Amino acid sequence: MDIELENAMLVWTRGEKVAVVRHPDTKGLSDEYQSSVGACFAHWRKKDTNGRRLQMMIDAWHVAAFYEIPAEQIHEALIVIPEYRDMLASDCLPKRFQAER
Repeated sequence: MDIELENAMLVWTRGEKVAVVRHPDTKGLSDEYQSSVGACFAHWRKKDTNGRRLQMMIDAWHVAAFYEIPAEQIHEALIVIPEYRDMLASDCLPKRFQAER
């Protein structure tokens, strides 16, 4: 299920797991994680799409670099965001998304 960038919240627990959930999280899917960034912050709504894309990539890098989550796991979490998939080269997309191009 796609989660549009405007409503995407990246959540993680150091060294364990990472996911993207929709904000507001009315289902409590983020409850099992310790940290979050993205749509849960007020400044996120003030950014345009390019600003959100940049912030998402910066946040993803911070999670990989400082919270012991492998980049491959972060990529798998972010793949539910159409705007993230749009930024990837075709050969970096999982086969299930190849038809989008």
